[in-house]
Amino acid sequence: MSSNPVDRLPDWRTTLPLAQAAPRCGARTRAQRPCLCPAMANGRCYLHGGASPGAPRGEGNGMWKHGLRSIEVIERRRQITAELRRLMRSLREEQQRVLQALM
Repeated sequence: MSSNPVDRLPDWRTTLPLAQAAPRCGARTRAQRPCLCPAMANGRCYLHGGASPGAPRGEGNGMWKHGLRSIEVIERRRQITAELRRLMRSLREEQQRVLQALM
């Protein structure tokens, strides 16, 4: 037996048909053709695997400084904005009622 590690690799004639038989990604390219890359466990290739989960949340993220953009603060800001919109809408409706009564 040879000491060359290349001699221990399986022959390409054996492994090429296995690689060609792998399931394909199935995502569409810009030319509307199916992607031909082999699929991962989620059914898409490494290019079309979907969005990453993103950076860690909260203080687990190394860039945590003040928390102004934390999930809790953003949600609170959304609630306040929704409440302000509701109040402004009711104020406009009340103004229109008063103007209609004056006419």
